[in-house]
Amino acid sequence: MNLNEKKSQQSSNKLNQLVNYISTLINDGKYDKALKEMEKFERRNPNDQNLKINKVGFLIDIGFNLNNLDLVKRGLKIGEETLNSQTANKDKASIYYNLANGYFSLFTLSESKSGIETIPQSRNLQKAKSCYRNAIELFDEYDFNLKKRLWVNYGNCLSVLGRKVEALYAFNNALSIGKNFSLAIGGRANCLCSFADISRQYGKQIYIEAYQAIKSIIDKPDLIDFGGIAAKQKFESVLKRIESLFKNKKELIKISEYVKYDSTQFSDFEKFYIDFCAKEKLFLNFHIHQEDCEAAITDPIFINEVITPIEDDETFYNLARYINQIKEDYAVARLLLAQSQYKREDFDRIGKRTTFVYCLDYSKFNLYVGLLKSSFKESYNILDKIAVFINTYCNLGLEEDKIYFISIWEKKKNEKIRDELLKYKNISLYALYDIFLDFKSGYYKKIQNIRNTLTHRKLVIYDYSLSEVDEKDNIGYYAMLNETIELLRLTKSAIIYLINFVNNNENRKTKAGPTLPGYVDTSQFL
Repeated sequence: MNLNEKKSQQSSNKLNQLVNYISTLINDGKYDKALKEMEKFERRNPNDQNLKINKVGFLIDIGFNLNNLDLVKRGLKIGEETLNSQTANKDKASIYYNLANGYFSLFTLSESKSGIETIPQSRNLQKAKSCYRNAIELFDEYDFNLKKRLWVNYGNCLSVLGRKVEALYAFNNALSIGKNFSLAIGGRANCLCSFADISRQYGKQIYIEAYQAIKSIIDKPDLIDFGGIAAKQKFESVLKRIESLFKNKKELIKISEYVKYDSTQFSDFEKFYIDFCAKEKLFLNFHIHQEDCEAAITDPIFINEVITPIEDDETFYNLARYINQIKEDYAVARLLLAQSQYKREDFDRIGKRTTFVYCLDYSKFNLYVGLLKSSFKESYNILDKIAVFINTYCNLGLEEDKIYFISIWEKKKNEKIRDELLKYKNISLYALYDIFLDFKSGYYKKIQNIRNTLTHRKLVIYDYSLSEVDEKDNIGYYAMLNETIELLRLTKSAIIYLINFVNNNENRKTKAGPTLPGYVDTSQFL
């Protein structure tokens, strides 16, 4: 190592020591001292590019904890300016991560206390979501420590937006990097509580498991190291809320036991179907710990009740028909996907009864590919049916044959969410609106392109690995498979948000006066 290299290494080590020192001061709650140390180093080294990158995060963290909007905004301004001058993906990823934290902090400090209806109207939350996604795209696979924090913060952002099912996926990604990461364990447990009430017979177990998960991390050092004292206080309040739901507190320390499903009577395809769908998390439930039990392979969620006048015996069943149709379509889309992945001789024989021309270009046209395409179309169409349900349930008065998922939320293009929907103050309804905003922003442009091509033109699937739908309407097979699985997961999330919206809204009505319990038959006449 020559003299210049040695000096450069010493300078880098010094900066790393400073970064770690300032980070320690922030974690210890010494925010003013951290700010002074950063500014002192900056005066001595005004042109240090590495400090500029770290300064963004420092200003935002210090500003948030001091409740100082000006510091947060200063960090955001520096971050936006610095971003344009960076070429290395790692540096860009770090800046995007800090910008996301900054916009999330702005929402928390300046908007969150004004009421839940600020959430679907917040530009700061949308910017935070977008920056987290940009950071995820760019982060080095080997930067594990920062990446697990990124997934947790992204999960927290989705959770605030109401998209708690997708937040669970984000927390699971963090746990795949660090299986004992306390913030991810606590965040996932907190999200699960949001859906206990629509999980029917498994709701109680979800609360118990969430309680035990949070209890296991509440005194761990890394909870405060990465989340600060505020994270511990937040999870302590969740523990108290769960405790208030149980008269017998001893139930909260019991180990939940689940009956494993008996696969001895399954056909080969049935076993494949269940294993495949459980692995891809395509069942409509929240049983996340064991894939080999009955609770993990069912779709129990449903609207619990609809509060109507005693003489009204039709409204519930009318809404139930909509939910039945949506769940039926989802089950069929899931089945079609599984069938497309299961090679069987009878399907081969059936498929060969249809003549296709081989076009000498590695394109694939056969029964299995057709099942994959049909799964995608069936899944996408569910979103429009969700919009029809919302129109009926919320009495929007729109013409049913002109309703689409991307057209129901705003009266005119580029306006805010309809006042009729905003007034519900329901986070699960806002989650559905946020999915629409992702379609509107182009985040789901690939999904829309595939759907439009399948519906109106031709989509040619090839053996080789195209990842996008190109201008000739071509896509690689595995890209199509992955897009179909992701669309099913999105549709699953949307169905859960819809049902949770109805249940939460109806639960509010029960507080206005007494109601009579109802019984519904769930028999299937096969």
